[in-house]
Amino acid sequence: MVYVPSTHYEDAYRRIADNAATTAGASVLLFVSMDADALCALRILTSLFKRDSIAHKIVPVSNYAEISSMNQTLVAQNQQIKSIVFLNCGAQTDVQDFVTLRDNLVVMVIDSHRPFNLYNVFWHEQVQCLDDGDVEKNMAELREAFNDIEFGDSSSGEDNSDESEDEASDQDRESRIGHKRGSSEMLGDLAKHDRLRRKRKTDMDPESFLRMQQQKAERRDARAVHQQMIQAYYAQGSYHGQSCAISTLMLAEQLGHPPSLDTVWWAVVGATSQHVLQHIDSDGYAEVVRRMRDLVRRVCPTASNTRLNIDSNARSSNAPESALGSSATVTSSSQALLDSQLGLPGQPDDPPQRENIDPFNPYLEMIPEDEDEGYLRARAGAASNGEAGLLTSSKNIEQSVAISESTELKFLLLRHWSLTNAMQFSPYVATRLGTWSSKGRSRLDLLVAKLGLSRAEAQAPFLHLDPELKLQLYRKMHAIGADYNMADSLYAGFVRDYGWRKSRVSASDMVLAILALLQKDAWAGEYESIHISASGFFAAYDSLSQFDILRAGLHGAQHLQRLVVGQGISMLERQAVKTLRVFRLAILGELESSSHVFGSPFALRQLALFLMQTLRERSKSAHARLPFIIAGPIAQETPEVDKLMVLGITPMDYPLVRPHMDAPFNRSTYAGESRNHFGIVFEQVASEVGAEAKQGFFDSSVMEIRRSDMSAFVDKLRRHL
Repeated sequence: MVYVPSTHYEDAYRRIADNAATTAGASVLLFVSMDADALCALRILTSLFKRDSIAHKIVPVSNYAEISSMNQTLVAQNQQIKSIVFLNCGAQTDVQDFVTLRDNLVVMVIDSHRPFNLYNVFWHEQVQCLDDGDVEKNMAELREAFNDIEFGDSSSGEDNSDESEDEASDQDRESRIGHKRGSSEMLGDLAKHDRLRRKRKTDMDPESFLRMQQQKAERRDARAVHQQMIQAYYAQGSYHGQSCAISTLMLAEQLGHPPSLDTVWWAVVGATSQHVLQHIDSDGYAEVVRRMRDLVRRVCPTASNTRLNIDSNARSSNAPESALGSSATVTSSSQALLDSQLGLPGQPDDPPQRENIDPFNPYLEMIPEDEDEGYLRARAGAASNGEAGLLTSSKNIEQSVAISESTELKFLLLRHWSLTNAMQFSPYVATRLGTWSSKGRSRLDLLVAKLGLSRAEAQAPFLHLDPELKLQLYRKMHAIGADYNMADSLYAGFVRDYGWRKSRVSASDMVLAILALLQKDAWAGEYESIHISASGFFAAYDSLSQFDILRAGLHGAQHLQRLVVGQGISMLERQAVKTLRVFRLAILGELESSSHVFGSPFALRQLALFLMQTLRERSKSAHARLPFIIAGPIAQETPEVDKLMVLGITPMDYPLVRPHMDAPFNRSTYAGESRNHFGIVFEQVASEVGAEAKQGFFDSSVMEIRRSDMSAFVDKLRRHL
């Protein structure tokens, strides 16, 4: 067994710690994907390394070509490196193809990308893949098929009835699994096995020969079935498993380190990034919230018991969506979770509500005016309690830095924007109301009026809005949202306080800030007041612990959201999205004013989701759920190299017919049955047309391709789908 079950993560970590104990310098190399989940996992893992005094080196990477290059400079010629950790990369490709697996080198893979490369989970003892439970529960038959193909008798029909031959075969398999594929040791074992087989064939009677031929036929049939099963596993399409941040938090707990406020928050943010980017379905997110809610209540037992109550009579019968702007149908489990989060009656495990609590700052009790020293001092125009005739209070009020459960609106960055901007630049609202048209803006104004806010209040910073109006906003939106095709405008989430004079930050807002910082070079120059010396990766890393950098990331997220919606509206007005028979296609031109921003897969994905959702709301039923392909220019150091980043998205509810649909390996705890089938198709088409292409950002559905090859690529793609 070379994968690590979810109950034994600490075994892989202890191998790293043991190797580090024999080395004076940095013995651990971390290849970290440039995404929010990987950064949160990195924060948790490095906290463990620091606690155990394990020196390590962090290397941010964006594709496997960079890993291969780093292997030559940092691993192959450096005997000091004893362990390599892949964070949110490495699971889908055979690690041995990119890393020199010398003796005593340990590789740990913590990756949410699926499907696994079977050589990583079933072949080599040096590669330790952390399993989220799916391998253990759903891949027993697949493991048997893999072992039969890789370790079975190559003659497809030996007469192994003799007990001694069975033992020899078992010993041969054990010796082969211990060696690297293609190594001299393994080739020597195979040659020895062939010599023994030929020797046994020399003395064989007719009955034994006929029996051997029959066994050969049976073995061929069995191997054909196993080959089809493995092909079906890889052909099912890409999807996501358990968040890397949650996996590393589980590792910390198994090592005996209790969860802290920071580690739980980082795990919440990492898991929420999958929800925001629509990598997991509604039931997967419901499972995440349930698990995180238990941890939040452990580290913040008082704060986590406060949540917004909404009148059950106003509850809409429409099911809430799975993500910001998603249109997937929510099942009973996720609906029950949302009801519990909203505080609807009928939830037996609901904790009692505290009285006299501000629902938007539950750690600040609503003190009566005659007891509020600050209010009485201001009313008297006094500079101190003594001047106002008040006794100095001896109570010390600590700043709140806790995490709490929350009921969130699908209005992006609401706490850091005005209500008008948060609604106008949220794909969820813009796609349903068509806010770029005069009719859509009129509907938005009418909605704001029905929510009980004046235009001035809606345009003021949400942070300064009257608490009663905020509470009213949530309740009324829950009541009238169905009238505007927004019955599912509320969802369960988490927020964190950073103390006085700092606004609360929701997990989804923090994800957007991290993604903005990762691509800060595309927008930072437009903000003269924002100076971030670190690179995008390390700025995003620091934002998880430094509020000033996080605030800059929130400003960047606002700017990027304006660009995404503005670019999307421009493309819709110019009819730049082409609807083909089996998919929709959009290609950004070089002359687009903001095209440089969409060379990042995160901005490109947000733009694609906006366009896909908008067209879904306004399309005929036959084309409503079509997959979406979008391409944007990549900034190149040399102008003669003109490349496009191509990204394919399959809607969560898109019906996919694939072989072995009922097989256990087609089940996923977090993604359900949703799959993105573009990854394997992109690779096949690029190979057929001879295009120079490479996978980008460790996502099989993201590919870099020359602009000159794009026309032939699309033409061939139409025939494949």
